[in-house]
Amino acid sequence: MKRFQFLDTQDEFDSIHPSLLRQSVLNNNYGLYEVIPGIYQVRGFDLSDITFVRGKTGWIVFDPLISAEPVRAAWNLFQEHVGEGLPVTAVIYSHTHGDHWGGVRGLVSEEDVRSGKIPVIAPVDFMEFTVSENVYAGNAMNRRLFYQYGLLLPASPHGYVGQGLGQAVSAGATGLIAPTRYVEKDIEEFEIDGVKMVFQNTPNTEAPREMNTYIPDMKALWMAENCPSSEFLGQRTVSFKGGSGSSGC
Repeated sequence: MKRFQFLDTQDEFDSIHPSLLRQSVLNNNYGLYEVIPGIYQVRGFDLSDITFVRGKTGWIVFDPLISAEPVRAAWNLFQEHVGEGLPVTAVIYSHTHGDHWGGVRGLVSEEDVRSGKIPVIAPVDFMEFTVSENVYAGNAMNRRLFYQYGLLLPASPHGYVGQGLGQAVSAGATGLIAPTRYVEKDIEEFEIDGVKMVFQNTPNTEAPREMNTYIPDMKALWMAENCPSSEFLGQRTVSFKGGSGSSGC
């Protein structure tokens, strides 16, 4: 994030589109945020955000970033301020894009998932489309990424400014643990670690396979990139480290 602090040195740059500048300045507010009591996010540690929802016995994790190292750093920051020493009790992948599952092995082990101790939930056909996107089309997507965002340019007013969703993609160890439960119907409702959740499959929206999640008791709605500029929609956020901001669509 140090690379992008130049964005805070002046109000405008004649070489940066005002909308991109506004988004990148907002993305400079990184750290640990309380969305509402019981829901927290770590923002700015990767291209995407990681979310922690309080369950009956531990923390339900939504979308564990791109690679293991920033996930571990986010988990450590979260535990330092809020986590109460409680474990991860479930993981939810909202959709097939790699920035929403690639860091899972930095948080949970294959053994705990396969034993049934930690369920991993995803939309129907998640593995089929994840493989087709990231393996079959992986090389082409990777090449496109470098041209699309100018990743090899230095972070500067005349170079690389950010990627919109976040400032940059992490460069750590990416991995995947296959889901143990799929949301197969258009709408399904079940409990995860004592928290009632309502899942809505939204195929061929922002990703080929994606889903929204509503938590009735918290009046919280998770839409990932089905809702631009926001992930968990809730009250004003409060930062423990970094800046402060608000979450809304």
